[in-house]
Formats: sequence, structure tokens, C-alpha cells
Amino acid sequence: MVKTTKKKLPLTSDIVFKRVFSREGNEDILKSLLEAILEIPIQDVIVKNPELPRNLYDSKAGILDVKVEIDKDCLCDIEMQVKDLGDMDKRK
Repeated sequence: MVKTTKKKLPLTSDIVFKRVFSREGNEDILKSLLEAILEIPIQDVIVKNPELPRNLYDSKAGILDVKVEIDKDCLCDIEMQVKDLGDMDKRK
């Protein structure tokens, strides 16, 4: 019998982050994350880009992790950053 081990991917991985927080049915998880970060009560969240591009795993540049509409009046771009590279003010 061959023993195999499964590699666990961290939530900080772009593909895992997007998969968890933009998956249909996980709106309550996304809402909880946003309420904790923004420190505001949120009634409703709608993910605006649920698809995962085919080349997401290979490509790092120019891919937004999650775009979400909050309470039908605020559009929010969510980007997972593991390290502070000192360039956030230059990103658009």
C-alpha cells in the first residue's frame, strides 16, 4: 500500500483565498471577514467576479482576488497581501 500525503494550501494563497471567499454559498464567511476588517455592520454581500481565470495559479500580476458589492451601495476590491512590500500607495 502506497501512503500519500495531501498538501494543504494556505488561505493566503491567491487561488485558495478567491475560492473560499468568492464561492457561492460562502457569502456569510465573506461578510464576516469584511465586518471584521471594516468594523461596520453589513447586511448583504454580492460577489461580482466569482469565476476563477484558468491561468490564476500561474499569474500573479493584475488579478484581483475578490470584487464584492456591499449592501447594494458600495463596491469593494479585496486583495490578499502576505507581505508589505512598501508599494501599496503606488498600486492602482
